[in-house]
Amino acid sequence: MRTESRSKSNMPLQLAAVLLCLTLFSVYFVSGLYARYTYKETNNNSAVVAEFSPLASFVNDTWVFDTDTSVGTYSFEYQIKLSNPSEVDVECELEISFPDDMLNGAVFTFGDSVKENSDGTSIRFGNIAVLSAGDTTGITEILRITIDQDCYNRIMSSHNGQTSSLSAHFDADISFTQVD
Repeated sequence: MRTESRSKSNMPLQLAAVLLCLTLFSVYFVSGLYARYTYKETNNNSAVVAEFSPLASFVNDTWVFDTDTSVGTYSFEYQIKLSNPSEVDVECELEISFPDDMLNGAVFTFGDSVKENSDGTSIRFGNIAVLSAGDTTGITEILRITIDQDCYNRIMSSHNGQTSSLSAHFDADISFTQVD
């Protein structure tokens, strides 16, 4: 009988031990839940590409001579309109190349920069403008070409003296580069 009473007196202690074990198991399982709600950042090398579509156009492409007979020079101008509807800032460069020697000795003025066609291959005007992203109103720049009497005579002789067909060729290439 004594064993029976002892087991009844240990009953609350046994119940407390079982509850403690259940509590410890619950805490163990619940404490592992925090890992399920963490955020892990990984780099997958993806990029968003911005629209890149700057524009350049020659507004007028006809020769309009401004003659200064006192020094024997003739000049004409081209208006170049630049705009940037892109989503990035761009800078512009102008390169002029010559398919023939008609404009040897011609002087090209763009803004404050003056360059002479001395070798007959090409002339490069670096960084003629920086356009902000979304600049759709654009800017207009003037390219002025001045020829001397010798160059004028060379052009005239190639056209057999016909002033109605006076022309000389050059290629203007405007390139755009994204500004970081």
